[in-house]
Amino acid sequence: MKNTKKWISVLLVAMLLISTVVATGVSVSAASGTLTHYYSTNGSGYGKEKTITVDGDISDWDSSMLIAQGTANDDPRVYRPNSMYELAEDLYALYAAYDSSNLYLMWEMTNVQDVVSPLDNYPLTQGILYETSEFPLFIFIDTGKSADAIGNQGKTNTGGTLWDKHITTDNSFNRVIATDVKGNNGPWVYGGDASGVNPVEMYNRTTSGITVKYGKGILSQQVNGINKGHGTNNNRVPGDVCNEFAEWVDFNTLGHTSSTLDFHYEVSIPLEKLGITKSDITSNGIGAMLVITSGMSGMDSLPYDLSMSDQADLDDGEHSHENNSFEKSDDDHITAPFARIGAQGNAPTAPTQPPTQPTQPTDPTTPSTELTVNAKSNLFPTSTQAGLEVGDTVTVKYNLTASKKIASADWTLSYDSSKLRLKTSGEDLCPVGGGTVNDTGNPVYGNFTDSNSQFDFTGGVFVQAEFEVLATGSTDVNLTVNEMNVMNGTTIDSVVENGVEKTVSGVTVTPTSEVVTGGSTNQSLTVKGVSNFFEGATKTFETAPSKVTVTYQLQSSLKLIDSQWELTYDSSKLSLDSISMPKVTAPYLKSDTAGIAAGNFAGTEGVAFGTMGDFVSATFTVKGKGTATVNLNVLNLGVSKNNVTYLVNNGATQTVSGLTYSTKTLINEVANFKRGDVDLNGTVEIADATKLQRYLAEYETLTAQQLLAADANKDGRVDVRDVTAIQRALAKIESIPA
Repeated sequence: MKNTKKWISVLLVAMLLISTVVATGVSVSAASGTLTHYYSTNGSGYGKEKTITVDGDISDWDSSMLIAQGTANDDPRVYRPNSMYELAEDLYALYAAYDSSNLYLMWEMTNVQDVVSPLDNYPLTQGILYETSEFPLFIFIDTGKSADAIGNQGKTNTGGTLWDKHITTDNSFNRVIATDVKGNNGPWVYGGDASGVNPVEMYNRTTSGITVKYGKGILSQQVNGINKGHGTNNNRVPGDVCNEFAEWVDFNTLGHTSSTLDFHYEVSIPLEKLGITKSDITSNGIGAMLVITSGMSGMDSLPYDLSMSDQADLDDGEHSHENNSFEKSDDDHITAPFARIGAQGNAPTAPTQPPTQPTQPTDPTTPSTELTVNAKSNLFPTSTQAGLEVGDTVTVKYNLTASKKIASADWTLSYDSSKLRLKTSGEDLCPVGGGTVNDTGNPVYGNFTDSNSQFDFTGGVFVQAEFEVLATGSTDVNLTVNEMNVMNGTTIDSVVENGVEKTVSGVTVTPTSEVVTGGSTNQSLTVKGVSNFFEGATKTFETAPSKVTVTYQLQSSLKLIDSQWELTYDSSKLSLDSISMPKVTAPYLKSDTAGIAAGNFAGTEGVAFGTMGDFVSATFTVKGKGTATVNLNVLNLGVSKNNVTYLVNNGATQTVSGLTYSTKTLINEVANFKRGDVDLNGTVEIADATKLQRYLAEYETLTAQQLLAADANKDGRVDVRDVTAIQRALAKIESIPA
């Protein structure tokens, strides 16, 4: 059945060559899908220390407290025909605050029925939706305290799940708040039993001390979601929340009445019932996950997890009604990370200011108007820069060379904010790894992880920070590497564990540091080429070039039959000049949306990649400095083996017997070149046509720069038509485009 589906796809793609369509509606599995940019976790921060009056009035809250962003119209009912819209359980955004006594949470719920199904007018005619509903919901809290952790499943000692809702999770947690959206059934607080594994009741609705209130209206100014998908059930298909090309809209611009149909909920939870103090939140942080349920299953969550809609298009006739979604009855195993509150987590407790360093003796020859900066670390050697004056800029760089790729790392950077003001922010602090960085305070925390592609530190900056000098004397900038893991063959080994450097056989790590005068960090550009299938690569240009190429290369013992992919990039730093599949004749390519490109091809003859060749190549004009990520997400990749067999299926790499393949990603600066000058000697001549013919016959390879020049007719492909263009230009029949 699967191969039949794919061959139908081949025929549809062939039709693309004679008609215009939009690449939309890709079904992505929960295991492999990546949510679109409309979703985020801790994208605005980690909540805020503030006392909230829980009274159903939203005025105490503001956007800085947002910890998890969802979208409207993504709950399971929208994937079924004739589904009952009055059962909307559509979580939109989650906010957090805390003080010395309570943890405060506020979440928003939307109902865009007035846009997507206005004729189904109940409960629109009633004016109030959620006051008539009693959907059970759970708030999972990870306090980080291993001593009373429930574990990472949440199953009871009888083998079932809490309230028989079929919800389990990859994330460990310590408390579960269970209630309903009206607060009538609860709230209860569950913790671990004597074994520390199974959830049992700790506090009931009388003793929990939890307050729940709700009211009309939400804080969010936009209500973003998919208006129409590309499936057969209400035009929606599971996984379309991973598709940047779906019809994403702000429902407020389509007539949605947010002030009367959207609601917010406030909850205050005593910290003592969670077994924590405010210091635990501010120092280490806690995690939170909100799940709303119906029937026997979860229906929506914040942060959003794809298990909430992975079976949403199936009917639930066996348990309730055929118009209802099977999501009401399926098992939901949550893999999305919890949102963090207070601090990023996974970092040791650190004081607000770094420890006081021993006073250094005063050098009578050093003027009192100067500052000395010492770069220190538990892993990197110490470097020093003296003679700095107030107002100067100084950059501290921790450079790393590793013989194996880094799979993950966790670090903390502290400094004396009375003498230095941090100017670098976000991923620019960690240009190769990037990852999650909390730069809102001092210390700064960061971590990154990718066990599939890993991070190439054959020579690159691990952490860099640019400061403005505020005062004189002497001060330290201290980088603590808490964890660092390398991919050593097929295993992941720790070269730093709990802040202690370890020796790993066959792995060499060479750290260096430097302190330099001036703002060198803002002139460099680091480009990261990542992918769910291709090997990743990172390259840092000390001075940002005018143009760069990112090329994903493939060598395969079997021909490629078809493929579908999406490429996303940082449009604030890169502008796409061209996107091409050099070895494919007439692929379908789409790149009319900033930050996103897509492509597919299909053909029964197949495309040979017997030698390493360019699968997708993108050329960019550089717009900014810092760190820019280019991500190629391969959705499907079919190879020829009797009939089509899928090496990549719905984003997940499969095992294909008898197939050998390898991948590579190249990142290069684009120098000046002349179209048609394939050998890059400055002149277009017959040797260029010959060299291109040899490349097309797979007798030799071309560099990324040569492939740009080889596109003589400027159509985004490298094929025999470019040979003809060169020959016609030499015969003075027509000219080669600039």
